[in-house]
Amino acid sequence: MVTVVDVAQRAGVSPTTVSRVLLSPDIVSPGTRSRVLEAVEALGYQPNPMAQGLRMGRGRSVALLVGDIEQSVYSALTKHIQAALEAIGLELLLFNLGHRQDRLRGLLERAAALRLRGICIASSDVIPIRELKPTIQGLVAGGIPVISIGQRLERAGIPSVAHDDTAGVSRAVDYLLESKRGPVAYLGRIKTSAAGRARFQGYRQALQRAGIAVDESLVWESQNRYRYEAGYAEMSEALERGVRVRSVMAASDELALGAMAAALDRDLRVPDDIAIIGFGGVSWGAHVRPALSTIAGNPEALGEHVRGLFQAIEDGRDIPLRSSVELKLVLRQSS
Repeated sequence: MVTVVDVAQRAGVSPTTVSRVLLSPDIVSPGTRSRVLEAVEALGYQPNPMAQGLRMGRGRSVALLVGDIEQSVYSALTKHIQAALEAIGLELLLFNLGHRQDRLRGLLERAAALRLRGICIASSDVIPIRELKPTIQGLVAGGIPVISIGQRLERAGIPSVAHDDTAGVSRAVDYLLESKRGPVAYLGRIKTSAAGRARFQGYRQALQRAGIAVDESLVWESQNRYRYEAGYAEMSEALERGVRVRSVMAASDELALGAMAAALDRDLRVPDDIAIIGFGGVSWGAHVRPALSTIAGNPEALGEHVRGLFQAIEDGRDIPLRSSVELKLVLRQSS
């Protein structure tokens, strides 16, 4: 492998001069610059972007902090954000928060030492903005932008790229009510989750438009977050209590699949006895039977928005505080 030392020897200069030509060519004399560039071309030298970034004080890596790496939506999001960043010469570092606020705080505090190019926070958990604001402001002032993906934090001055979860759920519940699938239960009101709050708000809005009061017996908390096990447990418990319900709006596809399994295990028919709609649009939803209806996100579009924001930052342009990506109601066999 050709190194900067090889280029320096061929051009008759020091390795430091080679670095100056590659990073700040205007400060090097034309003759020296020409010799170095000729040596680079002759040897086929490829600069190491990470090493360059470290010498400049910042790397080329953007940290993606995800709330729960085991959730399917985060794997799809990671894939598309990685591709989008690589298209503009940036790398992705992935960190799992595991729903831990102390881990989020610690990663933000370590960002400068990691020489990050930027940070993307993709978490459904409520973020303690008041507590973290001084740290975030210090990062931004130091040239490390912080962007929120999936959660609206623009009121705190943090650029945000997100779906409108409230509108998405509201539309799905409208469909269930219009299809005579009431009463509609809501599975996954997680009070410590910003996404859970927004999605439950959509459920409540749809009921209000239809003149239906919220029945707390049809609002099921999820102690195990958005996982399959929680959906199975909550649906099983409701059925054992004799709750009468014709459809379920679940706050995630994983919850929906667990709920569907619980219904089928009790010889209920989906959708004839109970219709079910999930949230997220994960790929396997089309391949289970019955195929899962869902409110589908668009991780590719989220990635493109993130790419656009970082490209603008690299170019020194202003960026918008709010970017929206549309959700799509995908109707399949389960509803």
